[in-house]
Amino acid sequence: MNTKLRRSPRLVPFLLAGAVLGFAVGGLLAVTGDRIPGYSVTSVLGYFGTIGVLLGTLLGAIAYVVADRRAT
Repeated sequence: MNTKLRRSPRLVPFLLAGAVLGFAVGGLLAVTGDRIPGYSVTSVLGYFGTIGVLLGTLLGAIAYVVADRRAT
């Protein structure tokens, strides 16, 4: 009996890594960018951090699909 074991990547680490990196990039942009009148630094950090998490998670999911396709 000759079976082939398929090695596939795990989804959660890709999503978490994308979310963490996205938050870091969004936070860095919020802190180092120009000040927006009427918004505090923490509120801008919240907005940019949330957008960064969403985009980072999306990019992590795309990277997972690419890695999963290459594993087959």
